[in-house]
Amino acid sequence: MRIQLECIPCLVKHGFDISAQAPDPVVRELFMREVLAWASGLNYDQFPPLAAREMYAMLRRVTGIRDPFARVKEVSNRKALAMYPAMKEKAASSPDPLDTALRIALAGNMIDYGRNAADGLDMNKVVERFLGASFAIDHRDRLRRRIGEARDILYILDNAGELVFDRVLIEEIGPEKIIAVVRGTPIINDVTMADAERTGLTGICRVISSGSDASGTPVSICSDEFKDLFERAELVIAKGQGNFESLHEEEREVFHLFVAKCPVIAVEVGVAEGSALACFNNGS
Repeated sequence: MRIQLECIPCLVKHGFDISAQAPDPVVRELFMREVLAWASGLNYDQFPPLAAREMYAMLRRVTGIRDPFARVKEVSNRKALAMYPAMKEKAASSPDPLDTALRIALAGNMIDYGRNAADGLDMNKVVERFLGASFAIDHRDRLRRRIGEARDILYILDNAGELVFDRVLIEEIGPEKIIAVVRGTPIINDVTMADAERTGLTGICRVISSGSDASGTPVSICSDEFKDLFERAELVIAKGQGNFESLHEEEREVFHLFVAKCPVIAVEVGVAEGSALACFNNGS
């Protein structure tokens, strides 16, 4: 998906929100002036995560702030870990543990500070909602077959906190055949290696960095290690909207699991905003 006109006010608002962390109002004003000048000349023929990447590079250069969501990521991880035992039991006691684990992972996609005021979410209620949700695009049967066939699966993570919900699905699939992927650099509340270590995921399965400093996984900017694994993996699962934006045009098969939280994405995919999506990038 390429940048649309509707993306511009969203990007500028996000820049305004993160600028609040600059302690000096003069520095904040300087950053916002740069954001507005940058937005006026933005290249629309690129994935939205690459635009966010440019803005966060400006933030680091102008303000010195390298991880503006460090505190909220820590809180998200802690709250998710407190929910983990109950979520694990819910999946294990379900008539269909794999489907329940997938729905729990999907619920975790609501922990997104790029789109939501995630601090106010009652994640227990969110989980219950998605346990009974219908899917606007539903390729779960195909995914189940592919999981059964695959010997190695690349699981591209999305956000801090959310990765604990993903852990339930990873354990249900079989962590011995999972390679989980985190971002290379802090951006928004996206998951990094530090989050994987703090939540114990590194003790469950192999975890690598994609090398991406964007809020997604544009393959062109990723590490050689990731590119090789992405090409060779028998199955790729990509969580979240940023990964959809940057990977759904890839020629290889990718399974996307996310909530369409953005009206532009909803129009692009042809679903209602807020829809649950479990879809391969190359049809059913």
